[in-house]
Amino acid sequence: MRKQVIRSIGIISKKENLIPIERLSDCKITLLESADPFPGYHGTVIPASSGPDAVYLVLKQTYNDDKIIRGIMEIRKKFPYDFDGAPGTITLSNKVVQVIRLKKLSPLHLPELVESFRSYDIEFMKRRKLPEFNSLIKVRKFFAMKEAVEGVFQDMNEKRFSYLHIPCSLQWNTFEKITMEIKYNTEDNQFDAAIGHVYEEEGIYDFLRIFDKNFRLGKLTYIREKYLEHISKL
Repeated sequence: MRKQVIRSIGIISKKENLIPIERLSDCKITLLESADPFPGYHGTVIPASSGPDAVYLVLKQTYNDDKIIRGIMEIRKKFPYDFDGAPGTITLSNKVVQVIRLKKLSPLHLPELVESFRSYDIEFMKRRKLPEFNSLIKVRKFFAMKEAVEGVFQDMNEKRFSYLHIPCSLQWNTFEKITMEIKYNTEDNQFDAAIGHVYEEEGIYDFLRIFDKNFRLGKLTYIREKYLEHISKL
């Protein structure tokens, strides 16, 4: 049977602790990074890496996602350093604010990149003194995944990421509760989970994104079965 390949725009939702980046004295905007990018990989609900997985530039106001994506496209043509960017939102002081999520770029090049965004009339929140805080993060991005077995996909660009198809969307609190129960009752519970969906011709395709440094099909199939068992009881 031919393996399904999905290439589409979608949304990933995850929960992480964010901390301000204060070491860039010449960048006077609110910059945040993940304190622990993948907390679930080390035994908490939602894993960790040796360096920043992502940087979040907090915007002054809400812009149309297309404006941000077009700005990223044009800047990447001229910017001397490669980077990956995507629009998203976080919760800051109980308010949903828009961000640009950046990957694959040294923080040292952020001031130059910020000025490039300003040339496209995208303005940023002035630097605020903030403590570490927990936030639900949503990022709109492009997904490319290939089916390994029914309902289990592997990311075609980042091998640490896998995707498990589920039959419905989940509210975050429900997803978090199910994840905790599965981890508590699973011996090999070193994985991080997040919620996502992509837009397909037939409609919305819901999935769980799993982070694990080792792609193990048996483990992923088992995890998916456990989620499906819990979902069937909702």
